[in-house]
This record gives sequence, C-alpha cells and structure tokens, in this order.
Amino acid sequence: MDRCPLCRAVLNGAETCRRCRAELQAAQRAECEGRALADAAMHCLSLGHAAAAARLLRRALVLHAAPQTLALWRILAATSRQAGDVAAGEPQGA
Repeated sequence: MDRCPLCRAVLNGAETCRRCRAELQAAQRAECEGRALADAAMHCLSLGHAAAAARLLRRALVLHAAPQTLALWRILAATSRQAGDVAAGEPQGA
C-alpha cells in the first residue's frame, strides 16, 4: 500500500498515516494476504489446476480486489467458459 486509502497521503511503508493518523495495519495485512492468495492461484494455474485457482482467486478478491487479481479472474473465467467449465463464474460484486 503506497498511499493512505482515506486521505491519499504517501505512506512510505508506515503503518499509521502521518496526515490523518489512520491505523492501517489491518488493511495492509488484508492486501498482503490477498496478494499471496493471487500468487498461489497463479501457481495453481501453471500446474493446470483451474478449479483450485478459482477458489483461491475468489478468496483473494474478498480480501483485496486488486486490479491485477480481477484481471486474472476474468482471464480464468473466459478460458473456463471456452472449455465448458462453469465452476469459475463471475465472482460476487465484480
């Protein structure tokens, strides 16, 4: 997280925003966990495990809906539709 999600101040790795004093540890942890889940999903995809990747991506999107994670989800959904797999439908709220 480069900027405070509340006031957009540059964080420089701080856990508390210098401008608005927001405590950001929980948000930073969710972002990190979402990134780790998306990375695990990419690994599953590289091994050909699309269903496991879909489960991991759903969890990643719940934690932190990063644009890269959403793009990966859409790629997975498109390839799953082409293959006739219905397990990777559109995530809730996307």
